[in-house]
Amino acid sequence: MFFLQNRDLKSRIFHLEDSYRSSKEGLLVQMEARIVELEERLENEERDRSNFQLSNRRLERKVKELMMQVDDEHLSLTDQKDQLSLRLKAMKRQVEEAEAEIDRLESAKKKLQRDLEEQVDFNDQLQGQLNGIKKELSRHRKPPNKMLGDFEDEDDDDDLSTDGDSLYEGPSGFKFLKDNEVKS
Repeated sequence: MFFLQNRDLKSRIFHLEDSYRSSKEGLLVQMEARIVELEERLENEERDRSNFQLSNRRLERKVKELMMQVDDEHLSLTDQKDQLSLRLKAMKRQVEEAEAEIDRLESAKKKLQRDLEEQVDFNDQLQGQLNGIKKELSRHRKPPNKMLGDFEDEDDDDDLSTDGDSLYEGPSGFKFLKDNEVKS
């Protein structure tokens, strides 16, 4: 009985060891498969991480290039703004100078117009005085009227100035009356 029990126990131990060995081997196979799977996942994640880092470096380089471009454009625009501001100031100064010149010319024009009006008035006065003197002379010299007519016929050149205008004409288109015109 002992012997049977011993054999039975040995058989059970052998069976348990066998099942333990097979479960241990199964567990070992499962563990090794799990390790392989985890290693593959780790490799994939490391590859993804490496790709992300590479993409990140490219993006950082691109951002740096864009920032440099923006800075360059900002400097260029600032320079253009400064140049335009200087041009605007120069144009404003030119406009102010032109307006001052226009004002100066307008006052000179007004002064010339006043001088011209005064000269025309003075010429009118002289014309009136000359006409008065001619009338006075014609009243005093009624008989020698023929002599005065002969004098005018002989010296036709004396009525003309060096530029061909009549000496009896005023400078602004007014005409002096000749003695024979005064009579009529």
